[in-house]
Amino acid sequence: MPEKKLVSIIIPTYNEAENVGDVLKRAISVLDGNGGIKYEILVIDDDSSDNTVGVAQEVLGEKGRAIRRIADIKSLSLSVLGGIKEARGDIIVIMDGDGSHPPELIPTFIKNIKEGCDLVIGSRYIRGGGTVNFPLSRKIVSRFACFLGRLVSNVKDNTSGFLGIKTSALEGVVLTPSGFKIGLEIFVKARVSQFKEVPYVFVNRVKGKSKLKTKTAIEYICQIFGLFKYKISKDKKVCS
Repeated sequence: MPEKKLVSIIIPTYNEAENVGDVLKRAISVLDGNGGIKYEILVIDDDSSDNTVGVAQEVLGEKGRAIRRIADIKSLSLSVLGGIKEARGDIIVIMDGDGSHPPELIPTFIKNIKEGCDLVIGSRYIRGGGTVNFPLSRKIVSRFACFLGRLVSNVKDNTSGFLGIKTSALEGVVLTPSGFKIGLEIFVKARVSQFKEVPYVFVNRVKGKSKLKTKTAIEYICQIFGLFKYKISKDKKVCS
């Protein structure tokens, strides 16, 4: 019998002490309860001031590591990149630590990847997906961001940060994201021949404050522009 593939769960955090413990307990429960999935959990924390690292490590025990990322720039995307560098798995799963992404969907990601997908995306915007406790203003912003994202990606929920991917699809790929939208960067640049979107219901955080600010929107527009230039450049190289 072939050895089970190792799955690396990467969870970027910043001041999520109120939420990360519950998220980790749910993740550990579902991973331990689904066919003995071999896994590691990496919490990459952006130097929080609320002991997120301590809370996370206490829950993780030997199931993973909580790593404090100390840098001049706080960035969810850079935290994820740090996690990718630390990951030892054949499959990488990226999810938020605020409870908005259901850990219960991780086995579905893994199953689809083992069956041939290079990339699996948790999608709010396909049949069966949706949002809970999402203010109208956030819904409008999210939909508009996805509309802009279609300029560079044919993923329906291209602003999703909940995904699973083969580590091999990222080998040699240079990711240069800013702000929050690491997913879009991966959707555009990763070496993916087959992907699948699976529905999930995004639950807006109950505890803590959203990290989204006006700066985030500006960073996203700049990211779209950069990825558009990247695609044009790549297409020219292929044609020549």
